[in-house]
Amino acid sequence: MAPLEGTRVLDLSRLLPGPMCTWYLRGMGAVVIKVEDTGVGDYLRITPPFGPDGVGSWFTSLNAGKRSVSLDLKQAAHQEAMHALIEHVDVLVESFRPGVMARLGMDPVDLRARYPGLVICSITGYGQTGPMAALPGHDLGYVGLAGGLSLAARREGVPDVPGLQVADVGGGGLTAAMRICAALYARERTGQGDWLDVSMTEGVLPFMVPALAGFAASGDVPQPGEEVLTGGTPNYGTYRCRDGGVVAIAPLEPKFWMNLLAVVGDDLEMDKGALTALFATRDRDDWVDCLGQACVTPVLELDELAAHPQHKARGALVGEGADLRVVPPFPSGAECATLPAPALGAHTVEELSRVGFDVARLNGGGS
Repeated sequence: MAPLEGTRVLDLSRLLPGPMCTWYLRGMGAVVIKVEDTGVGDYLRITPPFGPDGVGSWFTSLNAGKRSVSLDLKQAAHQEAMHALIEHVDVLVESFRPGVMARLGMDPVDLRARYPGLVICSITGYGQTGPMAALPGHDLGYVGLAGGLSLAARREGVPDVPGLQVADVGGGGLTAAMRICAALYARERTGQGDWLDVSMTEGVLPFMVPALAGFAASGDVPQPGEEVLTGGTPNYGTYRCRDGGVVAIAPLEPKFWMNLLAVVGDDLEMDKGALTALFATRDRDDWVDCLGQACVTPVLELDELAAHPQHKARGALVGEGADLRVVPPFPSGAECATLPAPALGAHTVEELSRVGFDVARLNGGGS
């Protein structure tokens, strides 16, 4: 049995953080009902690159196995339909700016009173309170505000833009999913839901714990790109190989450094120049084959991920070509990853009929 089997989730969010949160929940077995507007729906549907079906590939991957209900939440009848859905779910996820839910007739405070068992998760950039609460933002700004851009090496004094969306995925999606699971566990004991105020900026701060702890203890501000784990030591970094491939090496502990020396010769000095020259003498995969016991791995390109033996053995990705997807990292995740993403509004009639709402009212008909 999947851990969240029988749990029903309404997802009012769009773009990346909220849908990533409910991607995790769907991977754990929850039924996720994606509520989209009656225009284009989630903007990721129309965001390139597009798959063979003309739908944005980000949308297809993040929303596999979910259900879609299309509502115009500015209309009274559609708001009533929304309440009919809320009455029959366990979790509501939204990512509007603070105050928008209230304007749509769904103030979280009122929802908590009306549906005491409901877990509401509000994902925003800065949280529901504070001087920046109403400001717009994106991943890069949240990571910067949390100090995450301050650690890596800089070019002409300016940090590079990270290659991963740390705030959206880690600070937002993963943090929200974890808090929702905790709230559902608490509800089993108390019968009470909760309103979860998830700030993506604060979700990045735990990534800063090692650096911040070191600073708090020593008073020394970490130097960008010069600390042990940010490129400041030659035995924790990346090196180009003879064939143009790159390896990541991390033999920090003496025993792993000795494992490296056992292969290349114990006269190798631990300095950047020596290691640069060494790795340039052989191809990437040759080094990986002989230095696996020294914490040396390949830096894989995206087109190499699906074929790598570790990922294949673990079933970490499924499909191929335009259908290649990451599997949610749960035993029940594989089934979810192989399902299609829903067409806009594909389940509107079914889901509203299920909760006893007269669908004809959405178009001005019915009682």
